[in-house]
Amino acid sequence: MEKTKKKICWIRVFKNLSYFMIPILLVLLLACIISLICSTDSMRRGETYFESVDFADSYSTSLKNAINEIESINSVYYDLTLEYGEELYGDRLMYGYHSYHLISEEDYDSEVPIYYMAFQSNFNYLIIDHENGAIYTNLEDNVANNKVSTIKSQILSSSLYWKCVNGKVDTSIDKLKGNMDATTSFYREYLKDGKYEIYTCMLEDVPNYDSYFSRYWVYNTTLALREWSIYLIPTIIILFCVMIFVILLGIGHTSREEGIHLDFLDKWSLEIVILLSIPFFMFSFILCFIGVYNEIIIALIALCMGLGTFYVVNIVLLETIVKRLKTHTFIETTFVYWIYKQIKEMMENTKVSLRVSILFIGFIIANWLIYVLFRRSVIGAICLMILYVLTFSAIIRGIVAFKKLKKALEEIYKGNTDIHLDTSKFKGEMKQIAIYINDIAGGLSNAVAEQLKSERLKTELITNVSHDIKTPLTSIINYIDLLKRDGITNEKAKEYLTILDNKSQRLKKLTEDLVEASKASSGNIKLNKEKLEINELIKQVSGEFEDKFKVNHLEEIITFSEKPIYIYADNRYMYRILENMYSNVSKYALDNTRVYTDIIDQGEDVIIQIKNISKEKLNITADELMQRFVRGDVSRNTEGSGLGLSIATSLTELQGGKFNIYLDGDLFKITIEFEKMK
Repeated sequence: MEKTKKKICWIRVFKNLSYFMIPILLVLLLACIISLICSTDSMRRGETYFESVDFADSYSTSLKNAINEIESINSVYYDLTLEYGEELYGDRLMYGYHSYHLISEEDYDSEVPIYYMAFQSNFNYLIIDHENGAIYTNLEDNVANNKVSTIKSQILSSSLYWKCVNGKVDTSIDKLKGNMDATTSFYREYLKDGKYEIYTCMLEDVPNYDSYFSRYWVYNTTLALREWSIYLIPTIIILFCVMIFVILLGIGHTSREEGIHLDFLDKWSLEIVILLSIPFFMFSFILCFIGVYNEIIIALIALCMGLGTFYVVNIVLLETIVKRLKTHTFIETTFVYWIYKQIKEMMENTKVSLRVSILFIGFIIANWLIYVLFRRSVIGAICLMILYVLTFSAIIRGIVAFKKLKKALEEIYKGNTDIHLDTSKFKGEMKQIAIYINDIAGGLSNAVAEQLKSERLKTELITNVSHDIKTPLTSIINYIDLLKRDGITNEKAKEYLTILDNKSQRLKKLTEDLVEASKASSGNIKLNKEKLEINELIKQVSGEFEDKFKVNHLEEIITFSEKPIYIYADNRYMYRILENMYSNVSKYALDNTRVYTDIIDQGEDVIIQIKNISKEKLNITADELMQRFVRGDVSRNTEGSGLGLSIATSLTELQGGKFNIYLDGDLFKITIEFEKMK
């Protein structure tokens, strides 16, 4: 067996693609805007990041922080050692890891402690504290060499270095040359007296994730985007608007069903959905906070997770809100509307709600009395238990009774009228409702039986009478035909014979119409549906009635559809419907007038419409015209049985169509509506 190919919902595919692309566009748009803003501040820029004032300011801040940190450590260390002794607290108060090394330098001929941090940074330093006899560095890997000279050479080998020896500064960073006192006033306090000897450098490839890494990446990105931003920003905005439109259009559409598909979340109260989203929003804000105010890789991951969570929660809220708006259930699915409905229902059922209120107040009073009279006693506990059991059993009985009533109504709704409820098992309002249901079921059962009996008798009567008439009528027609062939010369006899022939043929047509009307109204017809093209069908029927229209000087104006329109119907009975419509026009339309036939394409449906002016005054309603044996001329002089429109109506409805008649003065209009084939 060939597998059915799964239908692809392209609007849903484009919607999901837009969800994926929007964050990328927003990040790119933000980067373009930042690049334009930063490009206006030319004074703070250089050819590269390391030539910019931003880098010089960051470097100066790092220098100041390192020296201030050492000053703070020495101050705390000094105060505590005076009070408690160096041997007890000296080691514990130093930051990071520390050990003692022999420094083989001319200035250091004794064991000097080297304190170092196990911290990866793009800013490297070596600070020699001459006053306290200590060395600080964050180049942990070189401490084991026992050589300060090794650390110095590594730092000074960088093309971006800054050093201060005996109060004199030397640097390769252009923005820090020639203006040291103005930009770094703290140097005068700590460096010019030779208290510290400082060696610092910057790693040019910026391998470690810290504040320098972030600024370096942002600087280079904005520099690259600066030339293209003026073109990218309008393009991104246009794409963003298109994707928002695609998302709004695609929300709710699936390949499984037509229309808007509602998930379980869309049927919850909107306030509950919003409350459930609040913890996710808080979680995303916490992750973003961690990512923004920390400079490690994990923080970057946390920032991405926070933004992703925030984005997904917003998508869920947008989807459910748009679906509710599209299905016109936005207000109905709110908790406020539910409260409104409860209050409205309570107001409409004052007696029932008053009774329930009295019972509830009585339950509260009983609880209070038991608590007051038998406080903290076994009797009180037993009384409360009995009260709760009785209340619970009453609620259960009410629920069971309600379910029985609901089931009975469902059976009646499905057409099963053989329902009888035992009213002795119900009490109060429930008992009265059970009595009503029994009466309704009995009345419907009798009415349906009578209607079926009446329709059956009518059908049998028409069928039997038509059959009884058909046999002698056939004989009459045959004898008339024989008389015609006999060569009667009497002109009066010929005239009478012609009248007999016409009347017998009319009676035969009436008999056939009776049988067909009976079958059509009872549905006793076997349909052979197939694909039919409406334009061609109208052309065929119109061509056959062209001569009859010319006799009455009727001009037909047909408006065909621009494209072929197909319906699924029985070709033979569809032709009979149109034949009855055209026959009705040829008999009752005013001579020397126009007849308009229109084929109207209404998207999923097609309407065949015929309009003409009646030759007789239409002192009758459209509903009466569609009844059996009703004709347009009151005198009933025209040929016809009055069954044509009734047959056409029944045949149309049997094939799933709609047949309607509209009267406006002398204007007579017939419309047939069918569903188009897809």
